[in-house]
Amino acid sequence: MQAAPGANETKPVFLEPQPLVLSLQAIATQFNLPFAVNQQHIANIEAPKLEGNFTLAESLTQLLKNTGYSYLIQPHGFTLVQAPATHTNDSAMEEVSVTGIRASLNISGKRKRENRVISDIIASHDIATYPDRNLAESMQRISGISITREAGEGRQIMLRGLNPDFTLVTLNGMPVLANNDSPMDSRQQKQQDRTFDLNLFSTDLFSEIQVLKSYSADQASGGMAGIAALETAHPFDNPGLQWGITQQIGNNQFSDHLSKKLSAMVSSTNDKWGALFSISYGARESQEMGANTFRWRVIPPDGADTSELPQKFTAAWNNGEYRVPRGNRYSVWQSDMKRLGVGASLEYKTARHHATFDWLYGRLSGNRFEYHLYPRGYQSTPIIEGETVITAGEVNEKNELVYAAYEQAQVGTESRFQQVSTTYNQWVINSHHDIGSTWKGHLLLGWEGASYDIPTSNKAYMQGVTDVTIDYRQDSRFANITYSHDLTQPTFWRMKELDSEQYFTSTQFINAKYTLSFEPSITRSWQWGVDAVRFENESELLNIQNFLDEEWAAYFNGVPEGTTTSNGVTSVNSAVPVIHSTTLTTHPKLHWLTLDTNNVFRYFNLPTNTQALQNINRVTHELPSHYQSKVTESRVALFTQWQREIGRFHINSGLRVEYENTEVNNVSSLVSNVPNIHYTNWLPSLNITYELQPDTLYRLALSRSIGRPQLNDITRPVEYLPETNSLYGFNQNLRPYSSYNLDIAFEKYTSGVNQFSLSAFSKYLDNYIVYTSETVAFSDTPEYANWTGDTINANTLVQRVTTANTERAWLYGLEGSCQLETSWPWHPEYKIGVITNLSYTHGQVQYFSAVTGEKLQYTSLPYLSPWLANVTAYWESYALSARLSATYRDSYLARIGDETIIDEDETGFEKSVYLDAVVSFHVGEHWELRAEATNLTNEREEQYTDSAHRAYNTTFSGRNFYLGVTFRH
Repeated sequence: MQAAPGANETKPVFLEPQPLVLSLQAIATQFNLPFAVNQQHIANIEAPKLEGNFTLAESLTQLLKNTGYSYLIQPHGFTLVQAPATHTNDSAMEEVSVTGIRASLNISGKRKRENRVISDIIASHDIATYPDRNLAESMQRISGISITREAGEGRQIMLRGLNPDFTLVTLNGMPVLANNDSPMDSRQQKQQDRTFDLNLFSTDLFSEIQVLKSYSADQASGGMAGIAALETAHPFDNPGLQWGITQQIGNNQFSDHLSKKLSAMVSSTNDKWGALFSISYGARESQEMGANTFRWRVIPPDGADTSELPQKFTAAWNNGEYRVPRGNRYSVWQSDMKRLGVGASLEYKTARHHATFDWLYGRLSGNRFEYHLYPRGYQSTPIIEGETVITAGEVNEKNELVYAAYEQAQVGTESRFQQVSTTYNQWVINSHHDIGSTWKGHLLLGWEGASYDIPTSNKAYMQGVTDVTIDYRQDSRFANITYSHDLTQPTFWRMKELDSEQYFTSTQFINAKYTLSFEPSITRSWQWGVDAVRFENESELLNIQNFLDEEWAAYFNGVPEGTTTSNGVTSVNSAVPVIHSTTLTTHPKLHWLTLDTNNVFRYFNLPTNTQALQNINRVTHELPSHYQSKVTESRVALFTQWQREIGRFHINSGLRVEYENTEVNNVSSLVSNVPNIHYTNWLPSLNITYELQPDTLYRLALSRSIGRPQLNDITRPVEYLPETNSLYGFNQNLRPYSSYNLDIAFEKYTSGVNQFSLSAFSKYLDNYIVYTSETVAFSDTPEYANWTGDTINANTLVQRVTTANTERAWLYGLEGSCQLETSWPWHPEYKIGVITNLSYTHGQVQYFSAVTGEKLQYTSLPYLSPWLANVTAYWESYALSARLSATYRDSYLARIGDETIIDEDETGFEKSVYLDAVVSFHVGEHWELRAEATNLTNEREEQYTDSAHRAYNTTFSGRNFYLGVTFRH
């Protein structure tokens, strides 16, 4: 039998006298191999001191002298057996895996090396050794990947500088999608997209994360940036009876309550069958706070008394020379979220058949509370027309109003309550089976359903009058704002208005795939396959604003309560309901009065449900805004793939041909019928690996991949806006984004876990989707024949705005990673190491306005951070290990101004650095204690507005500290 890789290498071994099981664990770690033994039988055996350079066999021979045990070295590790005189066949053997940082790095490196496409891999051990609360945070440590954050947690991933929509996520082999959102307008709430939000699941439920950066024909299409392939745990990953439980508690510096997480797993196998069940439940309170603007605008001080300002200053302001910050809010976002994940796996495994049945359920749910304090007058400045006096003002070198003092100014508050929940369900069957000696088959059948629901999202506003100063001179991103009155007093405020909305979106995937392989030898194979996918996405939004706005205004303006005015408005007392108000004391700058929003609705005899509110006619409100859409995509693909080893070359070439039909329905569209979009994609791929030496690989990959149109672009309703003479049409000839890919990589694997890799990539992006416009007679538009809106003369020239595949872009970059490890000088058995990842990416594209179709600027692709870096330093002994990790993300553009073009030409985020740490200690064979810390520097997330990088939204979420204990058997 062939020995395990590395078993014949001579390595330094330094072991003190200790229990035999600890010495075996040390040897297994040193040689990067697992071992199996009946632990109860050796529990009382002491091992001698061992120093010197030994092979695995020599080490085991020395350790097992006079113990009554011998060893057997196998391809995947070594086994301890009792000597013939005492050995019994019914001895229970238990696998002891190499644990810790070094073992996980070894597994990840081995899988990366064996892959026939350019990839990065995080093994289960590696997932566990970082203080990552969800999958997104684990994946940020891969070169070329960056993440967005929400409430201090990772949420979405970007690969190689492309939009999150262009990274396809697969789970147990099938494509998946699940959404939640951000509570912040600046980060785009209720965004309908193709992204899998990775904060849905804790990392505990997953065994491996692969990031596939080059494409092969057997892969699902849609990952123009790449594919993030997630795998849940299976019983035969660790044969035998395995179980474990982890309890963790934590604290955020801005929260008064502890966060809690409990996870458990049990797995058992016999000769052929295995079953696994895992569960993870966590509850966490978070608070994100900061300062923000409604962007900066050229606004003259109309309606304000400016007589106390210098005449020259006032003239320049009135002439439109100054940019004025709008909004100027202090904000607090609070949430109490609960995360539940449940997984089960049934596995059957023989020499000729291997089948798994996997179920995964997830739910992320809770309540969100949002509180804002801001001047709320003319155009969201503090000005009350005819009352406000501006007593001082100052601008900087960019003519931005960085200081102003206002007397008799408007101030307002907003209090919002939201219920939110994401629910996820997936069932997948994977069956690998031999058909004779040279033919093999693989069947995949899967179903996934996910929904994101905001059944309640209610707002309550208050208003008051006071003196205000707004000062950006000390901190250009976090204004110092002062008010002359005590903002915690209910008598200072009056009620302003109530708003309500609800939102729901759901997705469903059905996937059936069969692959037939012909393998006449170990050096060549041929595959043929068919892959069918059906995808559905439904979305609905109902929004109603300005409840009781006019009734409260009438009372404030002197109309007695209960009196009906000439325009039919009945006055309602606008006094703040004190019993439903409380003082917010958590913002570092100011305290102010907030409202219990739902109870305020009830206090004024209004239901808290948006559906019920739309039928309320006894109080004034705006007409409901109702949006509803559905997208159904059906596709069938045929693919073939050929693999051959020729000397030191491994060649993988293939072709995927895919037909797709897309059906779109939108209840707001003003046409009776929206035509289907259908197209055929030809996706060739070529992956070549050249093994210069056993530890040195060169890779080359050529392929074509696609990214499907963003859901917001194809579900936009057909409508006509007479005020701008704009017709927003539907393009039935729209095609996916297309990318022609070139990847080159060099990988060097040296002794132990040391390795180095460098890759270069180029993506030529074709069929890039933008909005274009043309002036055309209405009768010449595709919408004319099915028009159901208000009558438009057939000869009327309209400005038709629609999506089109008109642009191209070139994206290129470099990615490098390095793992270095050495022994501690005074204790060679202790290891210290550094893991580094660094990437540079560049790519630009021409932007167009989605409102007018006009050409805007030519600049960086959205979400592209030129530089990304991650550095991890670790120290590991047999029982104690520690990690310190820093993650850097360069500034990036999030989107180009459209509806906000009056204020900004772009918005984006500034650079950030996050620092995390973890220390773990193994107590005996079964227990592990962990201490974790994330966001150690309490990093500020700074979002800018305009290419001038003015203040937009600056937040911080606080440091997090966790303690945990794990028992594994």
